[in-house]
Amino acid sequence: MKRIGIEAFLAWAYRDELPKAETSGGGDWVVPSAGGWDAVSRQGELMADLVNDGRINSFGVVPLPASYGAPPHPDALTLHAAVSELAAMELDVPDGWSPLAGLGLSPVETQDAVRRAMPRVSAAGRDGRPRFCQKPAELLRRHAILGGAPSWEFDRPKARFVSSHGKPLWFRQRPVEGAFGKLHMVEVDGYNARAGRPYAGAYRKTILVPDPAEAVPMRAEYEVWHAALGVVVDTLAASCALHDHAVVMTERPARPWE
Repeated sequence: MKRIGIEAFLAWAYRDELPKAETSGGGDWVVPSAGGWDAVSRQGELMADLVNDGRINSFGVVPLPASYGAPPHPDALTLHAAVSELAAMELDVPDGWSPLAGLGLSPVETQDAVRRAMPRVSAAGRDGRPRFCQKPAELLRRHAILGGAPSWEFDRPKARFVSSHGKPLWFRQRPVEGAFGKLHMVEVDGYNARAGRPYAGAYRKTILVPDPAEAVPMRAEYEVWHAALGVVVDTLAASCALHDHAVVMTERPARPWE
């Protein structure tokens, strides 16, 4: 049996073998049950020798006309079945999860960035626990065709003073009477335009550029993709259904930013 890494095995299946399957007869085509991402951008931008009408086969890829009549390799079919099983896969977001190591952030900055990004990264499951909303099967198919892994590298953020049109913004706190006469502090403009200077006690604020919250969805996607690779490798090993390939896990680390 040929020893092969899971990334190369996925690329071989989705770029070389599964496109051998024709669309269904009569001019119709089969929409994949677990497909998405616009049939991996119709695959037409990624490979040259494709049909020109964008029809996809039952594996969610555009057929190669030069391969019509040659069935996909059985190992490619076995892999596709294992990838399709990931449609039901749910990954819990671990307690205290944070993918922002290596960016030089303080604990407070890290917590704030993760908190702001979580609605883009996760959704509550039936038990109320947050689960990653990325789709593992779609991620594997996408990068099998595109090549490479989800991007995770991010520039180290730097603090910048808040400004508008190149001019510094100032802030101050002032008491405002609320319900039942209770006073509470609100933040208001701290610049005295009439006097041409900040009010006494006014302060400036800083923001991080680039916003580290933007790194959270990128790295969440990488983690889900990497975890899905591991599940598929384990599934294939347990099934003993491959004929000509022995698949091994990728050498990429699960969290390269650490």
